[in-house]
Amino acid sequence: MVRHGSVTLIVQRGGFAIAGQKEAIESNPMTKALAQELFTRELQRLTFLPELSLADLSALLSALAVSPQKIAEEGGVAGMLARNGVSAVMVNQIDVTAVYTKKSAGQADDETGDGAEVPEEAPPEPAQAQGSVAGQAAEPGLDQILAALAAETDDERYRQLARLLLKKALPLKLEGNYDRLYVVLTRLVEEQADPARSAACRETAHTVLQQLSLGDMAEHLLDHLEDVDFPDKEGICRMLRLAGAEVVDAVIRRLTVTGSRSARKAFGTALVRIGAQAQPKLLTLLKDGRAQVVQMAVAILAEVGTRDAVKGLVVTVYHPDGRVRTESIRALARIGGMEATNVLLSLVQEGDEATALQAIAWLGNCRNQGALEPLLRLAGKRDLRGKLHVLQLEALRAIGRIGDRRALGALVKLVRRRCLVGTTRRREHKLAAIEAIAALGGDQARAFLQGYASGRGELADPAAAALQSMAQREPGHE
Repeated sequence: MVRHGSVTLIVQRGGFAIAGQKEAIESNPMTKALAQELFTRELQRLTFLPELSLADLSALLSALAVSPQKIAEEGGVAGMLARNGVSAVMVNQIDVTAVYTKKSAGQADDETGDGAEVPEEAPPEPAQAQGSVAGQAAEPGLDQILAALAAETDDERYRQLARLLLKKALPLKLEGNYDRLYVVLTRLVEEQADPARSAACRETAHTVLQQLSLGDMAEHLLDHLEDVDFPDKEGICRMLRLAGAEVVDAVIRRLTVTGSRSARKAFGTALVRIGAQAQPKLLTLLKDGRAQVVQMAVAILAEVGTRDAVKGLVVTVYHPDGRVRTESIRALARIGGMEATNVLLSLVQEGDEATALQAIAWLGNCRNQGALEPLLRLAGKRDLRGKLHVLQLEALRAIGRIGDRRALGALVKLVRRRCLVGTTRRREHKLAAIEAIAALGGDQARAFLQGYASGRGELADPAAAALQSMAQREPGHE
């Protein structure tokens, strides 16, 4: 394109456009990511002149590869290009002072929006003539910028003010002024969460917050999270959630080395707030040689609750440490789904009795309807020698907790079943089935229990007690 004349690339919220052309550049994940990188480096336009050389383009890419903090120290991209003698690439960084002044004066903004049609503009000044924005006079302070940001409703001016905020706040991180930067992050969290804001403004606030919260600032936030007396730990968790995957390593490192129970809880909560973005790192912890670390990772994965974690928990459910096994069973039950349910049912069939009892109990606690039919088959299985007695009782309790009335017919059949061998065990099964029927509730269950309660058999009193229990659970009971 530059063989036919200069080309001006305009950075927009969702990608790029070319000045003077109606067609916007195709927006895809790659162009969006590049636009975000340029956004954080305060670039609004790049103009390439016909004499562009490979060395010029290489120098530009080298400058853009530098971190935003380092660019600010070096006087901006324009200053870096000027020092390298690049004249065929000109950058137009935002005149942030003018943006703020315009906003303060209430003047209309003539900046290009996000539409595809971009008017031709006068070319920017050469890089040598441009100084760092940081050197301009009469720039507003942080409090003024935050106030202007909160009052701004135009998406494009909001983005420009956000860039100015980023430029003014980055030195705070370099200086170690983390308490002041914490105030800025708090305001950005509010902006990002404001439902009255447009999606573009919320995304902009999120991007700036991510840039300011990484690195040493993240460690400062974790110091607050570890401090038992710090009052706003939930606020820290919100910041870390917005910071995303980039802070997960730092949180996990603190989690695995701290000796404080309250700190472990706080770091675990932060990882739960970060959610699915933390899961890949948590899955690697399942291979840690320390049982306590594995147990913590399993517990956090249970809270995050994504089914992609099941593949890791399938391994830890057979961990040599009993606490890890128990935590893994609980996690699988809470996550649910066909794969997790099948793992737990396999433990019922193949595991030792203690493990099987835990699996059954948690299937009931989590009201796993996918386990209903297998549990009914277990409860109704003929067991002349009593090897399944304890498991069958737990299965009946779990069926009651699942609360699916489709089980009523099988439970009624079990209560009515006659037996000549193992009468004591069978009576215990019937009592557990009556309690499960009462837990299911409904008119059919009530009618069945009333039939036994009105008789004189050995199940009359248990049936009457079950009816009373049902009545107490009904709405309006006093």
